[in-house]
Amino acid sequence: MSLQVKHLPQQYRTVYNPVEVVLYETTGSIRNYTGFAYLIDVKDGSTTLGRLKVPPTTNGFGRFDLSGIMQSYMSSDLGELNPSNIDVVFDNSNSYKDFTLEFGWVHYNTGSATYDIPQTVTFPDTTTSTSYDLLTFNSSLPKYRRDVVNFYDWQYNNYYQKYTDNNTTRKFLTNGPNGGAANSPYNQKVMIDEQGYIYALYDHANDPIDTVTVLGYNSSGSLVSTTVIDVPTISTFKNIRIPVSPFTLNKVNPSNISSGSQPIISSSVSSYAIYLSNLEVQVSEKYYFNIDSECRFETKRIEFLNSLGGFDYFNFTKVSRHSEEIERKFFQTTPNDLSSTGAIDYSIANREKVQYYTKSMPKMKLTSDWVDCNTYNWLLELIESPEVYLLDDYTAPNGLSSVRRIPIKNIDGNWEEKIISVDKVFNLEVNLELGIDNFRQSF
Repeated sequence: MSLQVKHLPQQYRTVYNPVEVVLYETTGSIRNYTGFAYLIDVKDGSTTLGRLKVPPTTNGFGRFDLSGIMQSYMSSDLGELNPSNIDVVFDNSNSYKDFTLEFGWVHYNTGSATYDIPQTVTFPDTTTSTSYDLLTFNSSLPKYRRDVVNFYDWQYNNYYQKYTDNNTTRKFLTNGPNGGAANSPYNQKVMIDEQGYIYALYDHANDPIDTVTVLGYNSSGSLVSTTVIDVPTISTFKNIRIPVSPFTLNKVNPSNISSGSQPIISSSVSSYAIYLSNLEVQVSEKYYFNIDSECRFETKRIEFLNSLGGFDYFNFTKVSRHSEEIERKFFQTTPNDLSSTGAIDYSIANREKVQYYTKSMPKMKLTSDWVDCNTYNWLLELIESPEVYLLDDYTAPNGLSSVRRIPIKNIDGNWEEKIISVDKVFNLEVNLELGIDNFRQSF
């Protein structure tokens, strides 16, 4: 085969990083044709989404970055709020996509365009095919951030398998702190009435998951409950979310619970762990949470898109301040000071400037409780996140209480990495600008 693929992205490619393919036509006379250029068609099944074209480099290679076109077909998936009788696993269908790639070239040696696509190509592992199926998901990994998984690690040695392989170290799609033991001070804190989900990759062809297991512990660290929840058929899912906060877990359909009962997180539980399982064997890390009873101030719960494409949560439990930024516009007018007799009644009370536009932009200043180094460093993902929500406790006029999402337009905060050996405890202050505007009457 004369057309070779020299560099090929691995599966579960992070779409907000480079998704690069390198082609090479081994026949030099073809590369020297007039107007020679490499082609890649990006397809959704049999539907062509776009064709990319690049000229060869001085060494004859064609280097493509497919991330731009692939990003256009991906977004994110939020979990349902205020649920009832829900499943334990959901498909994040907007957070990943399978693309089919076809390869070829074009030249103008005869004066008109000659296309040869799709061609049978030789891949780096020496296998041959006319196409390649690539799964990408909505992750955006940093190039460097100390111990946090970064792009340079992910692209080598099938690192993604740390998130898909069935073993006890399989990771969830979060960089949030996990103390790794019941009641550890390094676990994430949640309140008993809070809602939320945790996200994971799922390679169903190799790694079946048939249950989700939740372990409840009392304040002494003793196991007081074990709940096993059956997973519905998810053979087509590739990116999943699972109820993880107490309120959401307690709304899982009781008919899907094969061992244990509702409430999954009862009043006797002070800490709990959740993990994926297959044939009653643990096939993921245990992710731990502590039940927090902080109630001195009003808790503000923030939901944000993390770098791995899932949503994380954090509670600001200290004093919060609500403010409004006001924007006004005026026009100059002639004072209404001419009397019916033609006399001018000069008065300081006469209006000369009229406010015709008034917009107020709601803002909040939030302060966290004291947190450890790992939690503080993780919260950089909150400050830089492009999709942030305030989960607002709301009582409707009919008296029913629920939680609603309020979009956050912008989040500002000062962040500087903390070092465990040097720094001890600290809190984080952020300023939120809500993604809504209020308008007043105009003239």
